Amino acid sequence: MQHSMTFTGPQPQAGPIEDIEREDDAKGYEPEELVDLHRLVAHLRLDGDRRAACAGRQARRTLAQMAGR
Repeated sequence: MQHSMTFTGPQPQAGPIEDIEREDDAKGYEPEELVDLHRLVAHLRLDGDRRAACAGRQARRTLAQMAGR
């Protein structure tokens, strides 16, 4: 006589990590390095604007303004 145990409960579902990965995949491709670069540039721009304002100046925004030094 052979005895076997079977589990008839609910099947396992994806956990929270899989849900997060699915949401991230739905957003599209965003390389981490590119996101980090955009954050750095935004930070440097804001810092430059703040420093220029403290010195009573305005930061140059265009190539023509920068070439006019």
